[in-house]
Order: sequence, then structure tokens, then C-alpha cells
Amino acid sequence: MSKDEEELKESEMKDKPIYVKVSDETRAIIDNYKELGTTISNLIRDSVKMYDAYESLSPEVHAIIEKYKEQDESTMEFLERIIKYYGELKAADRDIWIRARDEMKMMLIGKTTFNQLIHAAAEPSDSLDRPFKKNVAIELIMWYNNSRPLKSLSIEQIVKTIQKIWVVANYFYTIDLTQDNPNEYHLFFRHRQNKRYSEYWLGYFTELFTSGDMPCHCSVEGQTYDESISMTIKTASKN
Repeated sequence: MSKDEEELKESEMKDKPIYVKVSDETRAIIDNYKELGTTISNLIRDSVKMYDAYESLSPEVHAIIEKYKEQDESTMEFLERIIKYYGELKAADRDIWIRARDEMKMMLIGKTTFNQLIHAAAEPSDSLDRPFKKNVAIELIMWYNNSRPLKSLSIEQIVKTIQKIWVVANYFYTIDLTQDNPNEYHLFFRHRQNKRYSEYWLGYFTELFTSGDMPCHCSVEGQTYDESISMTIKTASKN
């Protein structure tokens, strides 16, 4: 047989419909999806792709499924049970964090910030410059914005990230943001601590916004009170 004849025969075989005898149970399933508007061709295609995806899982994953699947449980029943369990677990974790934040006034705090606050508490009342010099806000802002470099963000994005994350972390119970003009942002932070706490965070954010890591030049003006901070950020383009 010539090469052209072989290629023609192979093409004819690919175009030839596939016929297979199925059980009554399988036929009932097919008929059910046909009534929903799914063609047999699409049903076969999707089923084969799903089967291939499952069989392509790593041996380690298959071993885990076999280890934890109950004796009379199908694979799909097992996957459904695990997905529901994972969803309920994550929801429970969120509920615990929300309750702890609201009822116990807990803070979500990183190791570096914790050490800074401990150090700040031990410093004389007029010596808060050292603790907030090691500023980790940059990493947190980048994390929230999908690891984008700080200089690729706008000041508005950075300010709104602080407004969001520093409340979620319960450092402040509200942060109000107003904008008098395109180059000026006013933030008003409320907390339940003391004026020293206000002075720490004003210094922290002043250090952040006046650093060379910002996408533009910023100047910061602020006032501290017993349970609040008023801060204005003014921006100017870099020459």
C-alpha cells in the first residue's frame, strides 16, 4: 500500500462514526442530557476529556484518593465530600477570625510589625522613630495587589489598599478617605488605643509615603489624637 493510500485510509477511519453498545443505565444518562440540549457528540467529547484529566492526576493524588475514600464511596462522592468539607472549614476559619476581631478586638499582625510594636512600647515616649523605620507595609501592599511592584501602582491604589487591609487586620476600626483634588488624599484613622499608638502609625505611614519606593513624590501632613489620626497626602510628579 502506498503512502497516499495509507493516509487516505487513516483519514477515513478518523471520519468513521464510533458505534458502541451501552447498558440501559448509560443510555438513561445519555437520554437525560439529550433532553437538556446536549448532543451525544459533545457529551462524549466532554466525558473523554474529564476521564483523561482524572487519569492524568499524579500518582500521589491517586494514592491520597484511594487512602481516604470510604469503602463503598464512588470517586465523585469522595470529591464532593472533600470539596464541601474544605469549603466549610474555610468558612469556619473566617467566622472565627471575624468573631475574634469583633468580640475580642484581635489584630492580624505579622512578626515584624509585632516586634516593632513591642520595641515601640519599650522606647521613651519621644523615641518612636526607630520602630517604624523598618517598614513592611510595602510587602503587604504588593501582596494585596497580586505582587505588582509598588511603582506600577497609583497612589490611589496604595491608599485604598491601606484603607482596606489595615481595617481587616483590625489596626483601625475605620479609615475614612476623602479626596479634595486629584493630587491630595485625606485619611482619618480611628482606633481604640492611645495617642502613642497614633504617633507610631503616623510616623509609620509618613516613612512609607515619603520613601523613594513611591510611584511619585509625596508629602505628608498629620495630626495625632488619643484615638484617631488625621493625615493628608499630597502628590507631585517625579522630574
